[in-house]
Amino acid sequence: MISALAMIVLRDWGCHKLRLGLTTAGIALGVAAFFAIQTTNEALVGSLNGTIEKLAGKATLQAAAGNAGFSFDAIKAVRSTPGVKIAEPVTETLAATTLGETRLLILGLDTASDLQLYNTAAERPELVIKNPLVFSSRKDSVAITTKLADRFGIKDGDRITVETSSGPAVLTIRGLFTASGIGDVYDGNVAVMDIYSAQATFGRGNRIDRIDISTADGADVDAVQAELVARLGPGIDVVRPDLRGKSLENSVTTMHAGFTILSIVALMIGVFIIFNSFTISVNQRWKDIAILRSIGVERRGIKLMFLSEAVILGAIGSCLGIAAGLAISMAAMGLVTRITATVYGIASATPELRFEPGYAAAAFAIGIVSSVIAAWVPARAAASLDPAAALRNIETRRSEPRMNRLRLAAGAALVAAGLLGVKFTPPGIDSYVQSTYSFMIQFGMIMLLPAIITVGGLVLRPVMDRLFGAEGVIAVETMARSPRRTAATVGAIMIGLTFAISNASLIQSLKMAIDHSLDKALAADIVITSSEQLSSRSNHFSEAVAASIASMDEVEAADQIRITTTRMNDREVALLAHDMSEFFRISPDLLDSGDPARARELTSRGEGVIISNNLAFRSNLKLGDSLTIRSPKGDVELPIVGMLDYYRSEHGTIFLERALYRQYWDDPDVDYIFIDLKPGVDRQAFKAKAAAAIAGTRRAFIYTHEEYKQFAGGVIDRFFLLMYMQTIIAIAVAAIGLVNTMLISVAERKRELGIFRAIGGLRRQVVKMVLLEAAAISMVGFAAGALTSLLNTYFLINTAAKVVAGFRLPFHFSFWLLGLAIPAVIVMAMISAWLPARNAARLEVADAIGYE
Repeated sequence: MISALAMIVLRDWGCHKLRLGLTTAGIALGVAAFFAIQTTNEALVGSLNGTIEKLAGKATLQAAAGNAGFSFDAIKAVRSTPGVKIAEPVTETLAATTLGETRLLILGLDTASDLQLYNTAAERPELVIKNPLVFSSRKDSVAITTKLADRFGIKDGDRITVETSSGPAVLTIRGLFTASGIGDVYDGNVAVMDIYSAQATFGRGNRIDRIDISTADGADVDAVQAELVARLGPGIDVVRPDLRGKSLENSVTTMHAGFTILSIVALMIGVFIIFNSFTISVNQRWKDIAILRSIGVERRGIKLMFLSEAVILGAIGSCLGIAAGLAISMAAMGLVTRITATVYGIASATPELRFEPGYAAAAFAIGIVSSVIAAWVPARAAASLDPAAALRNIETRRSEPRMNRLRLAAGAALVAAGLLGVKFTPPGIDSYVQSTYSFMIQFGMIMLLPAIITVGGLVLRPVMDRLFGAEGVIAVETMARSPRRTAATVGAIMIGLTFAISNASLIQSLKMAIDHSLDKALAADIVITSSEQLSSRSNHFSEAVAASIASMDEVEAADQIRITTTRMNDREVALLAHDMSEFFRISPDLLDSGDPARARELTSRGEGVIISNNLAFRSNLKLGDSLTIRSPKGDVELPIVGMLDYYRSEHGTIFLERALYRQYWDDPDVDYIFIDLKPGVDRQAFKAKAAAAIAGTRRAFIYTHEEYKQFAGGVIDRFFLLMYMQTIIAIAVAAIGLVNTMLISVAERKRELGIFRAIGGLRRQVVKMVLLEAAAISMVGFAAGALTSLLNTYFLINTAAKVVAGFRLPFHFSFWLLGLAIPAVIVMAMISAWLPARNAARLEVADAIGYE
């Protein structure tokens, strides 16, 4: 029996290659989206962790204190700690060079030592300075990797120019080392300087970025770690290198989680495609199924036939999807690297893409399970077929109930429960629980689709009658009388539109919120930054450069800002050190809560702090509470005197007085300069003058207020670029679903279309009816998608944004995109239905009338 059923399936595949291809493509697209996201994230995380591990060398522990660094004096306490064998101070600077667009990671190491931590093998050391005394005595000495030297034809004694906070510096190559270990990061764009020379060249003063520590043989690493924490104080973290990598990994978790959800949604749309395809298959095999049942094949045999077919197609589609996902990952890798560098200030070389068997197996299983789930209902319908009824005319077999009251009640209850969850659930509830609200809303809408289609038919019938006459009425009637068949495609269109419009609305809401925040918290006429990234760990202005700009005749007020991070509740929180008096002078409407005059007075004296609303939300803080900030010189405890909406970090932002920051962090660097110009000063003219003043000292990025807002909007667009790519996939899958539905419609109506032709109907009228049916389906799908996207936007803004980042966003629904979607959906319907319409028009009248 199994071989007979297999022959039927293979014959059906041979006769309906288009449907077979569409079914496979549906699951392949969904699997490709899922696998691409997982693979890209794994490569990125692996690159971040690998960078940390390679830079750590043989270190078992690392001491670090955020982006600002800490005093070199800490090395004494570390080296005197029992159980510490080797302790090496390190500075890290990512500097622009004259070698094309290459940025060079310059490590400051104690080259007077034997650098044991960074030699990968005793018999073949990877990093050796041939003459440490000469190397360290010449402040311009630098060693580079052989990979970098070969790439640019550099040899010993050549010079390169790098950018520093005090202007360009010329370095002389006095050493080469192999591109392995610490030289095997950033594509080999790595250099080593003596740590004292690096501190002087890059204006680091007495600060270092970290201490790499190797514990003595037999020493208890945890005990040594605890002792180091006690000696260094709470402002300096002592962790294993892999945990530092985990901290960077956590920085991109938000991005990864969002894209994973999107890939799952794309897979859901693929499920609708498979459902549609198997519905076609069942319809086209009614007679075969009836004969099989008549000769004794049991119901479970029929069900097994369709489910086995689903497994096979799921396996084929999954394999194709994994291959396509790998290709998408290759294309997306550079994009994701640029996003992490721009948004998070985390720079790394383009991650090495690897085929991960675990993710491939998961994607393969997901594709098969999705196929089986989608095929389950059609398989049950086929198994429950009455053989006698099936051998009669097809139209009499496919009567469908218009509405099922239990289904309608369940759908409405799911939508209501999802909305109530969004409205009333406390923020402390687990994010995975809250994410179910969106699925409840969407599944509820799916269950309501037959009712939506019926109502849509009632609304469209008079409109189509007036516009297109009898053909329009027939098209609407055909759609409305088979709500279950049509529901799959309406559902795919609905979810595709929901995916596109609600995410666009979220992005637009975020842009509006950031624009409003910049108008309040960055009301400066001119913004000067030291980097094209939102956060930079290496590129800063010196105080002298910042002061020279602030003292220009055209300047009314100037605020010099240092941007770094501090740890709070095991999260990296943004720390912004302002000249608070000037900050309030430039941005008088800064606060959302708190007395501005009192906040300005207290923060300017270093007796209070301002925090972002999302930090208050995440940490349950309020005005007047005491906030403890960790610093390299100990904890700083200050009262919260103001709050505002600010979107720099999803973990929160702290604003404090720059003089207080310098006292506790010993860091004079400047990242941003906010400038208010005197009345009548032309902004563009001042930009040119400021650029000329800075030229020759270091690179700067100068914006007017409006230009900086455009820059921030561009960063958001780049951050969500993968989401836009996912949207294209969702729309493509929805289009495939529409093609499938029209194939079903033509297959089920062969006899009806034959009779229409026999009584004088023209071929062009048949084409017109099929196209109008597709248009009707697309418009109902559009209406369902508009409503669902409105509900999902409510979820994204009121739950997802708060869960992920604690952000409070204004509700903005993208009506402009909704308007653009109307012609887009209709055009997609016409294109998708063209081939089925042509096939319908070419039906032979005699064959069609005799079709069963």
